[in-house]
Amino acid sequence: MNQQGLTLIELLAGLVIVGIVATLAIPAFGQLIDSQRRQDTAQQLASGLRMARTEAILRSQPVVMQALENDWSRGWNVFVDSNRNQFKDEGELSLTEFASHRNVRVVGNSKVAARIGFDNTGRLLNNANGTLAVCLKDSPVSRYQLAIAVTGRVTLRSEGFGSEPCA
Repeated sequence: MNQQGLTLIELLAGLVIVGIVATLAIPAFGQLIDSQRRQDTAQQLASGLRMARTEAILRSQPVVMQALENDWSRGWNVFVDSNRNQFKDEGELSLTEFASHRNVRVVGNSKVAARIGFDNTGRLLNNANGTLAVCLKDSPVSRYQLAIAVTGRVTLRSEGFGSEPCA
């Protein structure tokens, strides 16, 4: 007798196997998503900083990238600092804004804790190097760091850090 299709036992066994594989794959998939969010945040930060520097040079005016609510983890905005006080005031031209991903923490050292400004030559306004680290919310490990030189050059690094700034 020719059998066509599956028996109920074969179908249930197949569903059990699919369930077990899905249970094992979900944590790895979550880690992959978190890794992609960290990478995206780091690249968006680097892009925003480069854009702010370019706009400062093109407009011959200071341009500032400021953390939302003084927390880089919430996101940032870039604006033309026409009154040169390094704070976003009413009437100043906003160039862009980015809301960060959840589960991603961004920590700046004391020189770039809440804002980074560029003058009309593309140099940093505070004349000091700065570093931003991109980490998971509850982890001291940083997979990406942005180094901002006094000259305004932005470098995105994914290895070779001396210490973990997210601790």
